[in-house]
Order: sequence, then C-alpha cells, then structure tokens
Amino acid sequence: MGNWFNDWLDKLQNVDWGQAVATFFTGMVVVFAALIVLIIILWAFGKIMENIGKSRENKKEEPQSPPASPKLVEVVSDDGLSDEVVAAIAGAVSAILGEEGNHSGFVIKSIKRTRQASSAWGTAGILENTRPF
Repeated sequence: MGNWFNDWLDKLQNVDWGQAVATFFTGMVVVFAALIVLIIILWAFGKIMENIGKSRENKKEEPQSPPASPKLVEVVSDDGLSDEVVAAIAGAVSAILGEEGNHSGFVIKSIKRTRQASSAWGTAGILENTRPF
C-alpha cells in the first residue's frame, strides 16, 4: 500500500492498551466529576437566590399604611384639552403609580403634547428592531 500505512500499523501495534484505556477512563471521570460540581454550584446558587427573593417578598408583605384617599382637585386646562382627556390622563398615571406600589399623592401640573420626528408606528418599529436581546 504505502510506506505511511505500514508506519501507522507499526505504531498501532506498539501501543500500550492498558495505559490508553486508563487514560480514557481517567478523562471521563474528570469530565463527569466537573459536571457534577457545576450542577451542585448552580443548584446552590439557585437556592440562595430563591431565599433572597423570599426575604424580599417578606419585607414587601409587611403591613403598609392604607393608601391615602385621593384628593379631588379642580383641573384648569388652558391648552385646549377637554376635561375628559385630562381625567383619562390622570387616571392612567394613577393606575401606573398604583401598580408600582407608589400610593403617595401626586399632582399633574401641566399636560403638553410632545413633538415627534416620526409617527408613533415608526417609533414602535425602531424600538422593536433595536431592542437588546
């Protein structure tokens, strides 16, 4: 066949198979031991984070003072917005602040339109396509 093939056969016949098998099993044991250690570390990290989350939830569950009753404020709109629009904006702000747990009073001092260089759909497209992973 060729000189390289005969050299390869000579090397194959001169291999210490006992050492090769021992090296193979030693490598397998080391790899699986490292995997088991990684699994234990990740499991312990998960338990630690779970306990931290529970302790934060317990702190949040402490009795809070009841939310202050909303104060009725007369809104004067001089920028052409109807009272219904102002009431809708105030209700939306109140709902968002209530979900965040901020029950303190707030005052809307003015409502102004923002100037956008592009339409709302264009802005939504840009935000959707440039959102980080």
